[in-house]
This record gives sequence, C-alpha cells and structure tokens, in this order.
Amino acid sequence: MEEWTLRDELRLTPVNVPRAALHYARAIAYPNLDIAYYMKRLDEIVAEVRKLVRPYAPVSVQAEAIATFLFQTYGLQGNNVDYFDPRNSYLNEVLQRRLGIPITLSVIFIHVARNLDLPAYGLSLPGHFIAGVHNNEGDLLFDPFHEGQRITHEDCLELVQHTSGYTGVLQKGWFMPVSATDTIVRMLNNLRMVYVQMEAWPQTLAVVKQLYLIQPDEPEHLRDLGLLYYQEGAMREAAFYLEKYLQRYPDAPEAKAIQQNVWRAFDTWVRGN
Repeated sequence: MEEWTLRDELRLTPVNVPRAALHYARAIAYPNLDIAYYMKRLDEIVAEVRKLVRPYAPVSVQAEAIATFLFQTYGLQGNNVDYFDPRNSYLNEVLQRRLGIPITLSVIFIHVARNLDLPAYGLSLPGHFIAGVHNNEGDLLFDPFHEGQRITHEDCLELVQHTSGYTGVLQKGWFMPVSATDTIVRMLNNLRMVYVQMEAWPQTLAVVKQLYLIQPDEPEHLRDLGLLYYQEGAMREAAFYLEKYLQRYPDAPEAKAIQQNVWRAFDTWVRGN
C-alpha cells in the first residue's frame, strides 16, 4: 500500500488543514512524526474549549472565548524573538512549543472554531495571515499572532503596511477567504523562504518537492527542483526537471543561463561516468 501523502490529503472534501500541515512536516523534516498523536492533541484542545463556550451564545462571544483560551489559557503566542525559525512553520512544533507565526497560529484557531461549528476561515493579507469568522452583524477578524486580538479593517491596513511596506489603500480582495490548498501553499512558501535564507539547500529541496506535489503545473517548481538537485550534485535529477522546464517554457528568462551552465556541467558529468 502506498504511503498517504500531502497531495492525497488535499484531495479530501473538506480538507483538514492541520492534518495536511502535519503531512508536510513528516515529509520534510520529521520522518517519524506521529500525525495521529498531534491530531489527538488538537481534539483535546477542542474538548477543553467546548466546556467554556455556550453553544447558543452570540457568535462574537463564542469566537472571543476561543481566542481567550488559545492565546491566554493555553498560551499560544507569536514568536517575535525568532520569527524565522523554521519550527514556527511546523504544526507539531507549534503545538509542542506553543510558538508560531501568523499562519500556523491562525490554522489552529480556525480548526478549533470550525469544530465548534463556527464558520471560521483564513485571510491571506499581504505579509500577515489572520483569521475571520462569518457573522450576520459583520464578520469578525482576529490576529492570532498578536494574542488573538479582535481587529478592524483599518488595523489590517496597518498590519499590511508594517509587514510589507505597502503604501496604498485597503483592498477588498484581502478579505476573500483563502482555500485550504492555498493556505498550505503559503505555509510551504514561508518555509521555503526561511530555508533559502539559511542556505539550507537539502531542506529547501524537500519543501519544493511538496509544493510540486500540490502544483505540478507551476513552472517555478520545475525550475527550482532542477536547480536544487544541481546544487546537491544530483545531475540526473537536475537534468530531468530542467529539461522538462525548458520544454514547457523555452522562452523563460533563465533558459539561456541554464543551457550554457547547467548543460555544460551535465555533459562533463556524463563524460566522467
């Protein structure tokens, strides 16, 4: 029987985002990760919150009770000290250390809220991920990275300006709920960025493999797989992905450099073997 993968998880309806995130954690960095154990920990958190939330209370009261438990009682918090620690992007580590970045903390908040029948969703603001909850009197917005605070649209604009340097006006498109797959892709892209900054190429390669599983038609994944395999000296694999990349995108900006440098190195490798 083939191993269940992240791609298989994302084909389910609905997608369980925490479980999908644990799948990529196991594939990239924790080969012995017990996914069921961490899902049980999430179930236990849901059970604790359920004791505190009155099911017929207004949505705003229930959502704020969830935020209070997660970010005060349970102690989840944003890692301001070491924001770019890769562990912040692995849900098992976030649950273990109770430290994370906006998107991983939001994933936990959304999962708990949905298990309590609240219509929670993710919002992929530029530079900062937050959580929303549908409400008849106006959607509620929460910033899990900053202690689960209730925030306004104006606060969101300030967050975007602070994190991305944006100088424009508020955009309605920021407040469109993001899909489960896009959430996982953003988590993986965060992780890729961290590993690139660390020049941790084997780990970067492992992340891009997961992205390629989800988005096989994205040209940048073919290119990156080829270049990362080349970086690691895996010439056969490098040639496979770069050739596929150039076949699909012969006019790519990098095409000439790849043909001149990588193919020359590949020819040398072939002659030496």
